[in-house]
Amino acid sequence: MKLTIGKKLSIGFTILIVFFLVVIGVVYYTLSQIQTVNNRNSNVYVPSMRLLMEFNNLIVESEKLIGTWIFIQSYDDTPDKNRLRELINTDYPQLRAELQEVAVHYDQEAQDALFEVFRMVDELIITYRFVMDELSDFFSYDDPMVLFEIRPMMEPGGSIVRNTAQISTQLDAQIQSIQEVVNASQGNMQNILERFRRFSVIFGIIILLSGIIIASIFVRMITRPVISLRNVLNMMGQGKLPEEKIKSSDDEIGDMTKALDFLIKGLKDKAEFATEIGKGNFEHTYDPSSEEDTLGISLIEMRESLRKAKDEEDKRRVEDTKRNWATQGVARFAELLRQNNDNMQELSFNIVKNLVKYLEANQGGVFILNDEEQEPFVELSACYAYERRKFLQKKIMKGEGLVGTCLQEGETIFLTEVPNSYISITSGLGDSNPRCILIVPLKLNDQIFGVIEIASFKVMEPYQIEFVEKVAESIASTISTVKINIRTTELLHQSQEQSEEMRAQEEEMRQNMEEMHATQEEMERKEIESQGFYQAINETIAFAEISVDGKLKRFNPVFCQLTQYSEFDAEGTSFFKLFDKAHLEAQGMSSILDSIAEGNALAGEFKLTKPNGSSLKVKGGFKPILNKYGAPTKILFVVSEVID
Repeated sequence: MKLTIGKKLSIGFTILIVFFLVVIGVVYYTLSQIQTVNNRNSNVYVPSMRLLMEFNNLIVESEKLIGTWIFIQSYDDTPDKNRLRELINTDYPQLRAELQEVAVHYDQEAQDALFEVFRMVDELIITYRFVMDELSDFFSYDDPMVLFEIRPMMEPGGSIVRNTAQISTQLDAQIQSIQEVVNASQGNMQNILERFRRFSVIFGIIILLSGIIIASIFVRMITRPVISLRNVLNMMGQGKLPEEKIKSSDDEIGDMTKALDFLIKGLKDKAEFATEIGKGNFEHTYDPSSEEDTLGISLIEMRESLRKAKDEEDKRRVEDTKRNWATQGVARFAELLRQNNDNMQELSFNIVKNLVKYLEANQGGVFILNDEEQEPFVELSACYAYERRKFLQKKIMKGEGLVGTCLQEGETIFLTEVPNSYISITSGLGDSNPRCILIVPLKLNDQIFGVIEIASFKVMEPYQIEFVEKVAESIASTISTVKINIRTTELLHQSQEQSEEMRAQEEEMRQNMEEMHATQEEMERKEIESQGFYQAINETIAFAEISVDGKLKRFNPVFCQLTQYSEFDAEGTSFFKLFDKAHLEAQGMSSILDSIAEGNALAGEFKLTKPNGSSLKVKGGFKPILNKYGAPTKILFVVSEVID
């Protein structure tokens, strides 16, 4: 772009204005960041901490209220029970809605953690409602079965205590996480203000120095070209031509400098061209300064007449050299293709290596057709560049890029204008695009077996392209044979592997069937033994089942026969109905139920009371049946001997 002196001055002032605009933009951006952080703290994190603490207090309060409901027998309409209903039906839904409204600003992990708390609270409320329904009136507290089921929920390790502790832990973790975010935001705000302060100082210094530098540069840009131009004109006035090109600018002074440079260059070219013609160098080029450059045109005509005679002789010599080169190349590759015809990778590498060297190219690759998939494609089988083997992987579909186009159309592609992004040849001096790309299909009898691609810094001649096409036909024939051999070998190996695998699977299935059959027989045997053992006990030993709260549950037939009770006499009555209380007190067993509830077994002599009022003295014992936690689930009274 041509810059006049006036434009250069305008650019200098524009740069200073841009610096001021940048300062204004940074100030606006900094204030926006601070406002964003402050708004997020005020509208999201502070309300979130308040709501989560209220939520935690609500959970703790609900645990105390449900504990009062369970352990204190009372009527339905009490302040604590009404408060618990209000907490479940009003306070919790309202607090949950407020938290959900704020949670839309959380990240996904925080939202998931909050929704997990909601799920745990919903499960806890279901437990609360179950307790409230079971203990719905004053008289429901007299049902020992209900109390036995509900009161363990509020004991240490109970479901209500455990779930409440988990919810409180989750809420404390979320409150701590939000507090850390608030602290980080405040620290970030302080960092922003500190960076803004440093930026203001640095940028002020930059503006001051920039003004000084711009003024100094523009003064030198105007005065130095004028002095240089004056010195060159004085030299030409003395008959001398400058050795170096005069430096020019893009303003009015630069236009004058370029015109003077053009004049000097024309004089130098004429002198050099005349010298080379005198030496017999007819290849030396020269462009006349214009269509009216009489001296230059005459020199060119003389050179062309002398060169024409020489070219005729050189042309005959070159044609002979090309024919010999192609004949030797075909013979060389015919010998090469007879080697390594059982390994596609080695064959491909030897082909591309020798072809790149013979063509004096720089880089090449062989793509082999893979027609085993639904949509055929070519894969890079071997790559060679700068006398090194390259291990690359590349797959190209039919019609994709130049290689895919060659595969689809089956015609040679030759490019001399290579796009910058197509391929890059790397050497010790850097990266560069090749001068030409040659892509030839490996085709035999109209069937394509692959594609070969050659890249070179030198543009290939037509005879070289014709040579590659001839060699490609021989390569295609060899690839066809190699693929058939490889496929035959793979099928043989695959058949052997499948046979071994099927034999192993059959043996494994046979062993699994034997193990399953043995396990089934063992389970059936244990089930029959358990049923026989229980039936034998039930038919030979007299026993009664008692609940942990002292209620009779069941008499077995032997016990009924011994005591003359029926099986229906055991439904819900106190177990003291069976015993002579005076006899129990005399033996110190008045608190027998408390001792058994602690997991202790008792044995001794007992006096049973029959339905007709008579008594029966027996030897026996109480045995608690414990669950996996060691707590009694029921009690068995077993009669071991009748005394009289």
